[in-house]
Amino acid sequence: MKVRVGIEGFSLDSAHYTLSSPKDDQLHGHTYNIDVEVEGPVDENSGFVVDFNVLREVVKEVVKEWDHKFIVPKRDIPKIKVESPFRLEIKEIDHPFPTVEYIGLEIAKSVHRRLGEKFKVIVKIYEGKDSYALIEYP
Repeated sequence: MKVRVGIEGFSLDSAHYTLSSPKDDQLHGHTYNIDVEVEGPVDENSGFVVDFNVLREVVKEVVKEWDHKFIVPKRDIPKIKVESPFRLEIKEIDHPFPTVEYIGLEIAKSVHRRLGEKFKVIVKIYEGKDSYALIEYP
């Protein structure tokens, strides 16, 4: 028997650009809202698929890695040059575009890696109020 449990209400704010979209080819930012589900067997010793407290801490750690970052595809890193009086943290993504699809995939992979192989991780990530990607990993 497999059961799916979830937690909601995480968010991060980051900047990116999407050269594949003429409307989004300039630097801009989003508030990404994130919900995470985990599917797996119920542990007979605890009665949990995963303890909500453990899941919440894992998701917080992963979200923190993306929050207030400039998300840039690995191939574009040598092309980015910014000088400024403010702190700028770049989050490199090993995909051709820093889209919500790829960002959500990387978040799902990170949560999965921290929780373990016996789980499937489902991430629903909103880019704004009404547009989202739903990722299942693996």
